[in-house]
Amino acid sequence: MFDVIKQSSVILYICGMRFILFFSLFLGLNAFGQSSCSTAVYLKKNKMDVEPQSNEVWYKFRAKGNLLHFKGRLVGSDSLFQYEIYPFSTCEKVEKGNVMPLRSVVKGNAILTQEIWEKFMEDGVCICETCLQKMNTKLKQNLRVKQGEFYLLRVLSEGAPFSFDLTFHDVDSLNPIQFSIDSITPQEMEVGMVYQLKEIFFIPATPNYLPKSLPELKRLEVFLKKYEVLKVQVRGHVNGPAQTKPSFYQSLSDERAQTIKKFLVENGVKEDRVDARGMSNFQMRYPSPKNAFEAAENRRVEIVLTAVE
Repeated sequence: MFDVIKQSSVILYICGMRFILFFSLFLGLNAFGQSSCSTAVYLKKNKMDVEPQSNEVWYKFRAKGNLLHFKGRLVGSDSLFQYEIYPFSTCEKVEKGNVMPLRSVVKGNAILTQEIWEKFMEDGVCICETCLQKMNTKLKQNLRVKQGEFYLLRVLSEGAPFSFDLTFHDVDSLNPIQFSIDSITPQEMEVGMVYQLKEIFFIPATPNYLPKSLPELKRLEVFLKKYEVLKVQVRGHVNGPAQTKPSFYQSLSDERAQTIKKFLVENGVKEDRVDARGMSNFQMRYPSPKNAFEAAENRRVEIVLTAVE
């Protein structure tokens, strides 16, 4: 028994030392000769056809779901499509190798990635250099990301034309990607993003808002006048845990959405830029609210970007 324990300890020690050595090598290789990501192109489209001007191209994208299916190819070639996906960070940290990629598909390199690390933590798979060379990370599987977070994509095409597409799954429709009307830039505006009115107060069971809602509505008005390229949909949600009043809930949510639209149009926002829709109680975040906060989250008004022209 003692010999078995001793042998197991030696194996673990060797594997651990190889991992440390390889990880150090990985950091060094990543830092050497890697070009800057500071000019990363912000991706709004999920599909791209690219004629690159350099050997590698960087992109920045926002996850529109919690699972990403990434597919890329070199045009007119069966060669390996080389790419890396990183969690968003400063270019300095990425270039120095201080950020572990989520996934890495690069010729001749067995690189420690977040996928492999999780496999090590969950399944106890050894991640020494020899094991990494043999490991099959099943790169056609969906990559777990976090909806709303930014990521970096590095494509190494050696100057050849390429195409790729990003398909997102496991989309959380109850908690869509939100933005702030105070800080969002035109570059980051995307169809489907949501601004939730923070200070909108309705008289209970009516579509009439209280006067203290006016500052919030004026802020929305100013935002839409500033960015005339935007079209939006006002979505009204109600807090209706009971299932006994479906027609009332629908009518109330419709009227509240129309009330917000009416305010915007009467204050100079073009009517064809604003749609209104009542969501009834079909998308309550808390089906059985236990406090005022949860009830308010159910009883919300959302401004959804429907077009960025």
